[in-house]
Amino acid sequence: MRRWRHNSGYCGTTDQRRTQAGTIPMLKHYMERDLSQFLFSVSGEWSPASITTELWLDGSDASTITLNGSVVSQWNDKSGNGRNATQGDNAKRPTYISNSINGRSTLDWDGTDDSMEITGAVSTTLNTILSNDDTHSIAILLEADVISNSPVILHVPESSWEFLIEVNSTGGGLYWGYTTSNFRTYSTGTFASITKPTFFVLTKSDSSTGDAYSAGSLVSTYSGTLGATPTLSSNFVIGSYSTSSFNFNGRIAEIIISKETWDTDTRQKIEGYLAHKWGREGDLPVDHPYKSISP
Repeated sequence: MRRWRHNSGYCGTTDQRRTQAGTIPMLKHYMERDLSQFLFSVSGEWSPASITTELWLDGSDASTITLNGSVVSQWNDKSGNGRNATQGDNAKRPTYISNSINGRSTLDWDGTDDSMEITGAVSTTLNTILSNDDTHSIAILLEADVISNSPVILHVPESSWEFLIEVNSTGGGLYWGYTTSNFRTYSTGTFASITKPTFFVLTKSDSSTGDAYSAGSLVSTYSGTLGATPTLSSNFVIGSYSTSSFNFNGRIAEIIISKETWDTDTRQKIEGYLAHKWGREGDLPVDHPYKSISP
């Protein structure tokens, strides 16, 4: 009787491993599983799992999506903090779009009333992280169908605008900060095109300064009073101002939020990760370290 030895260090091709193990189904399963793990470790591709994140929503990860037909009732947080985004009203749920951007799936907001919320204690903690006094960094990749009526991407709603990220319809720039009815921090420069996916990184270094990067290029540095601290009892809304107004029209692919101010190396890795994953490496500046290769 011939004995087979399971050798997870075997480095033959996939076909060779399948051939040698093919007559023993269970062994074949283990060897193929080990090969996938081996290839992953060899490729060494960087992801946000390598850093501490407070929120990580990834539309391309089907295991994080709960569907009711074609619409999304829950989008699970990959940060490990349980900050899952939900929507109880079927009519207001974003649509799940497979093979959307670079062959990957995304969530599509209709621009009318679609929204998702992070609720409860985990929302309160996230609001604290995004408060007036805390450092944080945010990365988002999205694709807009229409930029009108100043669509809101992220928001902590209450009696004022408080924390939000909003696209300015007129100048194509970005509102980002802690706002009141009388004051907003405006990120100048062209933020988004409605003809292609766009990704941006926002890094806040203290209570009054921050930088905005679009596709790896610095578009704005600001300083000054950032206004109100988010109301900690509020839910955290995605794709709308207050679930029914200033709604985003388009696809949101990925959202990453960290409590740290990303240094240059981490920021560029985030940009390289998003660019190569979602097929936007051509948008990176020519001197970006991950223009040609992913991190």
